[in-house]
Amino acid sequence: MTRANKLLAAFAAGALLFAGVAASQEQGPIGAQDTPPSAQRGGSRTGGPVKLSIAVQDRKLRTVMEYIAGQAGVNIVVDDAIDVSISLELNDVEWRQALDLAAEKGGCIVIERAPNLFKIEKPVTVTFSFESAELSEVINVISKLAGANVVFDAEVQGTITMRLKDIPWRDALNTAVKQLGYVVVEEDRGILRIVHSTRLKAELETRSYQLRYLSPSSYYTPRIQSQFFIGSGGATQGTRDAGDVKLAKSEGVDFDLLPALRKALSADGTLDYVASKNVLIVTDTPIAHAAMERMLRAMDIEPRQVFVDVKFISTVNTDVFDFGMDYGQTGPSASISMGAVPISLPFVLGDGGFEDGIIVTNPGTGGPQSPNVQGGGSGPFPGGASPGTIPDTLYGMLDFTGVQATLRLLKSDIKAKIVQAPRIIALDRQPATIFVGEEIRYAEARSEQGQAGGLSLTVEEARNSPVNTGFQLLMIPQIVPGSDKIMLEVMPKQQALTGSGGDGAPPGFDIFTVGANDAEGRVALPRIQSGEVMTRMMLDSGQTAVIGGLSTDTESELVRKVPFLGDIPIAGWLFKFTSNSKDRRSLIVLITPHIIASPEDTQNWLEEELTQRRDILEKELKDVFGENPPVEGGE
Repeated sequence: MTRANKLLAAFAAGALLFAGVAASQEQGPIGAQDTPPSAQRGGSRTGGPVKLSIAVQDRKLRTVMEYIAGQAGVNIVVDDAIDVSISLELNDVEWRQALDLAAEKGGCIVIERAPNLFKIEKPVTVTFSFESAELSEVINVISKLAGANVVFDAEVQGTITMRLKDIPWRDALNTAVKQLGYVVVEEDRGILRIVHSTRLKAELETRSYQLRYLSPSSYYTPRIQSQFFIGSGGATQGTRDAGDVKLAKSEGVDFDLLPALRKALSADGTLDYVASKNVLIVTDTPIAHAAMERMLRAMDIEPRQVFVDVKFISTVNTDVFDFGMDYGQTGPSASISMGAVPISLPFVLGDGGFEDGIIVTNPGTGGPQSPNVQGGGSGPFPGGASPGTIPDTLYGMLDFTGVQATLRLLKSDIKAKIVQAPRIIALDRQPATIFVGEEIRYAEARSEQGQAGGLSLTVEEARNSPVNTGFQLLMIPQIVPGSDKIMLEVMPKQQALTGSGGDGAPPGFDIFTVGANDAEGRVALPRIQSGEVMTRMMLDSGQTAVIGGLSTDTESELVRKVPFLGDIPIAGWLFKFTSNSKDRRSLIVLITPHIIASPEDTQNWLEEELTQRRDILEKELKDVFGENPPVEGGE
C-alpha cells in the first residue's frame, strides 16, 4: 500500500466483539416470564404468518433464536463463535421480522440458505478512508480483514475515493467495485470473483428451477353465468367466469408468473416453461440467477387453506285466504282466515336486497339498525326483544352462540329445514364451488319447408340443454396477510323449474305448439326461475356469515265443490270451497370459514367430520332398531 494512497484503515472484527452484557447466572429457555401469554402461533412459515410476542432481558441470542425456530417451524443455525446476549421486547410481530430484529440487536445478519433454513452470522465490519486508491489494493485490504477468498484478474483496475464506517465487509466490497462498473459474483464454496459487468454477457448459464406450489391456472375451471360481478368499483354488469357446474377448458398455458419473472432477466436472458414437469429453464448471468432464486424463494411457498362449512336452510312463508263452505269428513264448516309464518334471525343487519317479510331481532350492536326494531331483551342475543319487519335481503354475521341459537330456532320451526350442509377446503385466493341439484336435458323443434312445399318437423336436443336446477355456491376466500381475517367473495345461486306441467309435460315444463296443419307438433320447454346474490365480506376465522335473498314465489288456487250444485250461479257458493295461497320459499345460507394453518388442522377437521357422521349414523340405527342395533357378523 503506497503512501500516496493515504490509506487510513481501522477495522473492528465483528466476530470478536459482542453487544450486550451476558447474564450473571444461567437462565432456562424462554418461558412465561419472558414471553407474555398473548404470544400467538398461527402456523408454519409455509402455512401462514406466525406472530410472536417476546420480552427478554440479557438473554443469549442463541436461546432467542431457538425459541423463534420452534415457534415458526424453521431451522435456524447460529454460528459457533456468536455468544452475545440481547434485550428485546416485541408484541404480536411476525416471526420473520422478529428474527431480523433479534439478529440486528446482536450485531448479526440473517442469511437465508433455503425456504426453511436460516443462518445467523456476525460479519466483520470495516471502517476506512481511501483517497485515490487503486481498486485492487482496496479489494486486497477488505479480503484480508474479512478472511474471504476473492479472485480478480489484471484488468480490474482504476482508482476510487471512499469513506466508510462500521460497514459489513461484503457491503463495503460491493460498494467499492460498483463505482468502476464491476460486480461481485459468488462461485462455489464461497469464492468471490470480481468481473466487469460487460463480461457477464459471455458467461450466461442455464439452470432449471423446479416449482413446488406455483403452477398455471387449471385447464378446467368452474364457471357461473351471472349478470353481476364484483370488481374494484362494486357491482357491475358483466359475466363472472368462475363457478358454474360446467367446466370450461382453457386454451394454452395461463401462467401469470412468467411475465413477472421475465422482467427480472437481463437483456440477453431467456426463460422457458416446461408445463409437463412444472419446471422453469432460465439462461442468464449468475447475478440474474441469484435474483431469480430470491424471487422464487419468496413466492413459491405452500398456500394457506380455508375450511368452509356451509348450510343451506330452506324456509316457507305462506299467506292463505280461504272462503266458503268446506264439506269434509267431519261435516260442513265455514272459514275466513289469514295466516303467516315468520322466521326470526338474530344477527347484525346488512342492507339492500330482495327478501321480504323476515322478522329480525336487533342484537343491539353492530351494523345498520332499522327504525322498526326496538331494543331490550335477553338471552344469547341481548338488546333485541321486540322484532320488526325488514323488507330487504338480510345478511350479517353470527358468533358461535348465535349460530347455535339460530339453528335451534330454525329446527323448531316446521316450515324451516336444513336441505344441504356441504363442507369444502379451498386454497387461498382460488375459486371453489359447491353444486347440489340435477341436470335436465330438453329438446327443441325445428320446422323446414320441403321441395314439395310441405313442412317437415324435426326434434333435437336444444342448444342450451341441459339446464341445472338446485343450489350452487361460488366462493373465493382471501386470507388477509398477518391476521386471522378472511375476505370472502360469495355468490349463492338458486335455479328451479316453474313451468305449469300437465298435458304430458314433465314437471316444470310448458307445452308449446309448433308448425301448422299436417306438420303441427308439440314440444316441452323448461321455464326457469333463478335467484342470486353477490357480496364481499370480511370475517374472522370461525365467524359465521348469513346470506338471504334467494326466494321462489308460488301462487295456487284450490277449488273444491259438490258436483252440479257447485256450478249453480250465486247459490253455488254454498256448495263450493276456494283456497288461494301464495308460498314464498326462501333459501338462507350460513357460511363459516376457518383458516387452516397447518396439516394438523386439516387432520383435526377431518376427524371431527368423521366423528359427527358416526354419531349421526349411530342415532339413526338406534331410531330404527332401538338401543341394541344389529352388529355385522353377529346373530
